[in-house]
Amino acid sequence: MGDAGLKISGGILIYRLYDVAWDINLIKVEERVKEYRRQSIDRKRFSKAFEFANPPLSLKLKTFEKDLNEKQYTVNAYAKAYDYGVLSIIFEIPVREIEITDFEALAKNVDEPFKEDFRKELDRLVYDLGDALHQVNQQRIEEDYTVYYLRQLESEKTVRDLLGICDIGSLLLYEEGESPPSKATKEELLSFSFSYSDNDLVVLSWDKALVIEPSGSMDIPDLLEFANAQLLELRVYDDMVDRELDIINERIITQVSPSIWKIKRYEELAARALRTVTDLTDITEKIDNSLKVTEDVYYARVYASALSLFKVREWETSIERKINIASRVYDMLYREISNRRTELLEFIIVILIAIEIVLFLMVKL
Repeated sequence: MGDAGLKISGGILIYRLYDVAWDINLIKVEERVKEYRRQSIDRKRFSKAFEFANPPLSLKLKTFEKDLNEKQYTVNAYAKAYDYGVLSIIFEIPVREIEITDFEALAKNVDEPFKEDFRKELDRLVYDLGDALHQVNQQRIEEDYTVYYLRQLESEKTVRDLLGICDIGSLLLYEEGESPPSKATKEELLSFSFSYSDNDLVVLSWDKALVIEPSGSMDIPDLLEFANAQLLELRVYDDMVDRELDIINERIITQVSPSIWKIKRYEELAARALRTVTDLTDITEKIDNSLKVTEDVYYARVYASALSLFKVREWETSIERKINIASRVYDMLYREISNRRTELLEFIIVILIAIEIVLFLMVKL
């Protein structure tokens, strides 16, 4: 796959994103953690390319050593806290002037060795952040992503040279124990490739990306992380609305048979349905508005393609459909409450009339 004559410098970025809470108070995170910075876009020419509603907080974690492929590597660790409840942990394995064959071998062996490291780092972060996390989620649903990030190719080598030497399709689509991807699959992958100039390149896949960026800017990896954070939260809330609808439907069937004496139960279910609609509408709007591409066409294309590849819009559509179902359930329950109240009022009026008649008869007698 590789060529022993080509050396590269850069690194491998391994991402694990976790849904840890309903939301995260970033002001409290700043108070608890010493080393942090608010997320920003690095390149000056793209300084107006994005607008952040509430930029995530970047946290520097402890660097450590790791044995990979019988060689010891330094691993830089970082985290990001998103206000809508996501913690992202990033392990960066820097490489310098490494043979492309060695890089490919390393790339295929970076997931399994770090599982325990990610778990320990997540537990430590959740503990350290304490009450900055609001309504902690014990499930800790996660997304994973890997970016092969190249800052420099060997002298006089170009992106075109790399494409001729390295089988990028096999690199990005590699799955341990699976058959190698077909030529058609590799060609389809390259439809998600982008270049701003002759010296840079971005190739996207579902769970990996190759980024060649001589300037050293981390904008593209940051964009891909944002897209994965959006995907994670939409998965979480899609599951949540499913569970809420199941609970509401079950209670309608088993606990709230038609009766004028069960208005209170109707009200409780209606309140739950309305709360589900309100909470999910608020959170999906917050996710959608967390990052806006304003001016730069290139970044907008990469970001939109990542959202398309991750099927973010399909998840949003699914949630919107279920929110509409919850809204219709609320309307149904509200109408049922009105009907039952009318029936109860009519029953009370009949009773009062009956009492009045009885009293009248008693007086006459």
